[in-house]
Amino acid sequence: MSDNSVDSIDLGEAQDLSDSDSSSNDDPGPAPCVKVPLPENIAAYVENVELMRDIEPVDCNSNLIENVMNNYVIVKKIISSLPWQEKMLCKHVCQTWHSAVLALQKEQLSPADFVIDLQLASIKNGVKYKVSGVYYTEPLVIFTFTNTPAGFGITNRCLELVPSPCDPPCDKEHCLIDYIHRDTTAPKDCMLTVRAGYLSYMPLPHSITAKHTITQRMFRRSNAFIGGIYIPKIPDVQFHVINIKTNTDMQKEYFDVISNLAQDHIFKGILIYVTEKFLLHSEIGECAYLNYFKEVQPDVPYALGGCIVEDTMCELSNIAPLVDCRNEGNYFVSENLITIGMFTVPKNTNAADQNHKINFDMYSLILESSDWTKAKIQKTINEFSKKVPRFENSVVLKLSCVGRDQKHELEEDYFRAEFPTSRLVGCFGNGELGVNHPVRPADDAPPSKRHRHDPGPEFGLIYSYSTVFVYIGWGKITSPEGPNH
Repeated sequence: MSDNSVDSIDLGEAQDLSDSDSSSNDDPGPAPCVKVPLPENIAAYVENVELMRDIEPVDCNSNLIENVMNNYVIVKKIISSLPWQEKMLCKHVCQTWHSAVLALQKEQLSPADFVIDLQLASIKNGVKYKVSGVYYTEPLVIFTFTNTPAGFGITNRCLELVPSPCDPPCDKEHCLIDYIHRDTTAPKDCMLTVRAGYLSYMPLPHSITAKHTITQRMFRRSNAFIGGIYIPKIPDVQFHVINIKTNTDMQKEYFDVISNLAQDHIFKGILIYVTEKFLLHSEIGECAYLNYFKEVQPDVPYALGGCIVEDTMCELSNIAPLVDCRNEGNYFVSENLITIGMFTVPKNTNAADQNHKINFDMYSLILESSDWTKAKIQKTINEFSKKVPRFENSVVLKLSCVGRDQKHELEEDYFRAEFPTSRLVGCFGNGELGVNHPVRPADDAPPSKRHRHDPGPEFGLIYSYSTVFVYIGWGKITSPEGPNH
């Protein structure tokens, strides 16, 4: 690892560092950081150019080839094992292959989680990018969280990355966020990245990524960490992102966009990441603007969760400036004040569409400052689980206050007990936003400690010393309520 990369990662004691790179004194310096290239077949497709390969043809029986190419069952079976980028190419082979890919998009709906855990034990054997499963279907959204001061700009040499993004490995450095983007979403642009001081990451127990679960002890010494969740494209579900960069953008980039979406869409869930820069531009008026969702959708409840974080990045155009910043020795900082992600479904569908509709819904729960004891936390999560159906596929976002670090594992363990098949990822911030959906009974939600002054109910979306869980479920409903109720 280069000196530049070491500076951007908390690698611990000097004696540990010497074990991982005994020849650091001879290091000529960091190689230039470069953009991770797309695989050549995907790049050729995107650029609409012919790909010339030096290969030796294999003699096959022409009748056999024709039977395989035209047999829908065989084609579908073969294509089912391919990642989504390869399926993107297969759609253009013929009508049979196109139909097979479309069918698989409705069947292969499982989420996956991924991690790059930059602990010394990993660095000695290469920086490993681990994924709990194959990205079989085009992504709807990729949620990525990173926790280091360098944030988006963590880099490593291509030779140290496992698996290597280049074939053969080059002698340059790559930004790890760019590395993940190439694998999960490129050439599509649907990754929302959040930088925060501390993270939550809890894969399923049997997953290859399970041993990287973030525990409470990691709050004492936080290693550089990137983790996230892939959500596949779900029929009829859309994900929209709003980035607000200045106060003057509110009307055009927020109110007008929400108003237009509300005409034909139903909001199922809203995620808000308020960057610390927003606190310096608070003329927007706390977070009262979020009540506009209630104005355009007064009769249909929705999930809502968020927190105050260090920075966000959710535009493909940010990748090139990120690489340039690393070459100049700077850290990448976006101009985002507020980033809002919205899951929607269409308001009106015809009878034919209803027959092929995939169930999708979102729910949110606030563990308030008064939910502090073990008994109260468990009771609150238990009551929430009684009201939420179980889906064949689900993920959970956890957005918590740094002041609840002592409750970190406790809250996650109780939530995992009620939702045992849900992967969990998220971050800790300095103020949380949320609504209870389903609504908590009034006698079960005592007065809460607000993040700031609370002049009225229209400002009742922002909390302190709280945790917000956002549950996202899709596919078959396996149970109308929790398995224990």
